[in-house]
Amino acid sequence: MAEQGNTVGYIVENDIAKINLNDPPMNILTRAMMDQISDALGKVTADSSVKAVVLTANGKAFSAGADIGEHHPEQVRDMIASFGRMFRLFDELTLPVVMAVDGAALGAGFELVLMADVLLATDRATFGQPEIRLGFFAPVGVVELPALVGRAKAIEITSSGRTYSAMEMKELGIVTEVLPPEKLNEALQAVLKDFQKASPLVMRLNVRTLKKTRGKPFRTALDEAEKVFLEELMATEEPVEGINAFYEKRRPIWKNR
Repeated sequence: MAEQGNTVGYIVENDIAKINLNDPPMNILTRAMMDQISDALGKVTADSSVKAVVLTANGKAFSAGADIGEHHPEQVRDMIASFGRMFRLFDELTLPVVMAVDGAALGAGFELVLMADVLLATDRATFGQPEIRLGFFAPVGVVELPALVGRAKAIEITSSGRTYSAMEMKELGIVTEVLPPEKLNEALQAVLKDFQKASPLVMRLNVRTLKKTRGKPFRTALDEAEKVFLEELMATEEPVEGINAFYEKRRPIWKNR
């Protein structure tokens, strides 16, 4: 639950960091809310026991976007500073990020779900970048979408302002799974259960290496991945524990060191 006065809840439960947007009905991303999300992400980074991050929301919308009033020229630099800090912290995370969307994820709310590694959505969820119709463009959308959906589709999404269904987003590879609303939490728990089986230390090495090597030529990326595998991973106690657990037919007891 969120602390009094906060619109973002943060809790670690069963090695999963849970961040909850709690400013219904629309979860507008004000500077204050974005700063609270950033604070929660800072806690995630500092907690070596965490294996994954999940982001959920209470209300009619997952998030209907950033506060339009904070786009005024006298406020916009501070707003963009909070916006940029939050998204840079998401990019720096070395853990899987799972999000569950039931409702609208629009504008900055849509940019927020682009930070998900696993994005679950109900069949009534909607997505889009409508800010172009208000005289703005989406900074994260124009940066992240081309690699996810290709240049042409990125132009369409960021330039048309149209709203897309969850199934359309699934066809583009942004949404992982589309579910009835009553099945969303069950699917979320199933995804988290898989992540909970891993060593938090190895999970961070895995995601860090994936992010560090993305977009690089295969040979360069493979050289880097092998170096991490041999010099960092194999210097920990986790591989031996994993091997022993396999042969002893038991669950590993991760040392996280």
